[in-house]
Amino acid sequence: MTKLFRKISISVIATAAFWLLPLGADALTISPPLIDHQLNPGDTVLETIKIYNEDSQAITVYPLLRNFTAGDDENGEPQFMPPEVDDHGTGLAEWVIMDNKTMTIGPKERTNLSLALNVPNDAQPGGHYGAVILSIEPPSDKPGVGVAQQLGALMMLRVSGEVKEVASIAEFGFVKPKIWYNYLPVDFFLRFENSGNTHLRPAGNLFITNMWGKQVASINANEDFRSVLPRSIRKYTFGWEKTSVNDEYSELEKEWKNFGFGKYKAVLVIYYGNDNKMVVAEREFTVWPWRLMLIFGAGLLVLVGLIIILFKIYRKNLIAKLEKAMAKRKGLKTDRQLRDEMEAELRKKLEKEMRTKIEQETMIKKDDHENDKPKTELPDELKED
Repeated sequence: MTKLFRKISISVIATAAFWLLPLGADALTISPPLIDHQLNPGDTVLETIKIYNEDSQAITVYPLLRNFTAGDDENGEPQFMPPEVDDHGTGLAEWVIMDNKTMTIGPKERTNLSLALNVPNDAQPGGHYGAVILSIEPPSDKPGVGVAQQLGALMMLRVSGEVKEVASIAEFGFVKPKIWYNYLPVDFFLRFENSGNTHLRPAGNLFITNMWGKQVASINANEDFRSVLPRSIRKYTFGWEKTSVNDEYSELEKEWKNFGFGKYKAVLVIYYGNDNKMVVAEREFTVWPWRLMLIFGAGLLVLVGLIIILFKIYRKNLIAKLEKAMAKRKGLKTDRQLRDEMEAELRKKLEKEMRTKIEQETMIKKDDHENDKPKTELPDELKED
């Protein structure tokens, strides 16, 4: 696994190393842009650098050898020095044998530059660094002069022996610290300190979990496998975002497209060296999209109001049904029962009236019958004088 990781790292570094040197001679292409070896004291390696002139005119270049160390600005840009300048004992330019003659390369022409790298028997274990520079200006031994008109190949050599791989996280934090962020991205920086005697390529991820402990993102902290030279600090930046947005978007759109909410924890896990040593750091941050929250809150209030109104209507209907059910259970008369009783009373009244009327008619007939009978006269003796 370590060998595979190293091969991948070297491949990516070889692709990116070309950009470590500022390009003034844009028409020239060199291959390989990185020479990387792990050698023993006394070893010799032969290398060939291929140069291609893409221009339609001839170009004259001056091959130079330089040592390099890490710059002071922590961005990884190397600082070049003449071969005889080696303050830290990590240079290798004096170990290289190369033809330093001026080279004129014709239009669309290819040529090779051969060199031999001889590791001294008493070479100090650890990392050693140099570069083959192709300058389109006459050489100058002053550090940094004419860099804008140079390109070349870096040489990174690891000499076996008592190699010390010691590193730490000097600082891990936010590029723009805030009490809370309204939306993503949230940008982080890592200052990785190499205290050993060989170059290191830290690799690892930033794991972000939300307030419920669920992982929501995993970000590569050193996607290009950029190296950190001995006794130096290199700064890496990386960020967490869901989608890229530009300044044309409104703040509300940015909150929607790069939505985040609540408290998050960012745990940085970095591995380095042949033994995959691990260092860890963590930070916490909060994302509060207040514009979206205002809109959401207003919508929630409207929804709650509708729910209250509907609940009151439902409660009223429910109470009516319950009262009716309770009335039935207690034996109270319903509207139908009252109507039936009224109809029954009305029938009884009508029947009574009919019965009374019939009786009256019967009495009248009876009286008439009695009046029709002959009257009996009193005797004469009973009559008054």
